[in-house]
Amino acid sequence: MLSKVKGPDGIGWNVIFAITCWYIWNWRNKEIFNVEVDMPFNPRKTIFTAVVEWVKAANGFGEKPDRIHVFLAWEHPTIDQLKLNVDGSRRAATNIIGVGGVIRDSLGDWIAGFAVNLGQGHILEAEVWGLYFGLKLAVEKGITNLAIEMDAAIVVSLVQQINSLQCHPLVALVHSCCDLMRQIGNCHLVHIYREKNCVADYSANWSYNLDTGICFFDKAPIWVSSLLVDDLLGLARP
Repeated sequence: MLSKVKGPDGIGWNVIFAITCWYIWNWRNKEIFNVEVDMPFNPRKTIFTAVVEWVKAANGFGEKPDRIHVFLAWEHPTIDQLKLNVDGSRRAATNIIGVGGVIRDSLGDWIAGFAVNLGQGHILEAEVWGLYFGLKLAVEKGITNLAIEMDAAIVVSLVQQINSLQCHPLVALVHSCCDLMRQIGNCHLVHIYREKNCVADYSANWSYNLDTGICFFDKAPIWVSSLLVDDLLGLARP
């Protein structure tokens, strides 16, 4: 088994030997326990075909697909539209969850924002609550044309499949989100990567500074000023 001798096509003898033994053992068992089994007409060809396939599979195993390095930046909404970015966060050590979000116009100017400390919970709860609070804020502001972005793909999927949800523990909250979207009217929810959601992400993490409850921001807080400038300038993050 440790031999480095090469067989046909440069395949190691140890591989050929191991697979040959397996086939012989397998065929022997079939002859003993199943008298109707058909043995291969050319066992050598059968074994060598299996050896070649195994070598191809083994050589391909563990190969990583090519990675493409891309840069992502927050994108301005259209002139007649506002954009809501929301995010949820959870501290593993304490199970505290928080959410944050921001509404901006086509120039990237701050319209409104929020951060909420929700107490203990799960990350999926935080993500859905983040969407809910953001939509509720948009409705209260009288917004009728809204683009919504979040980096929780599963929440986007839940909203898109709301009619097929039945026993999901968050179905009532997802329904409330859908009701708010209908009140807004022209409203579109999409998934984005976190690199395009930095202001909302930072707001969600900042919520841990709050007591349990919600905090609204009519003006941009100082602690997100640098991130807002980055978005205004179209800074792309890898």
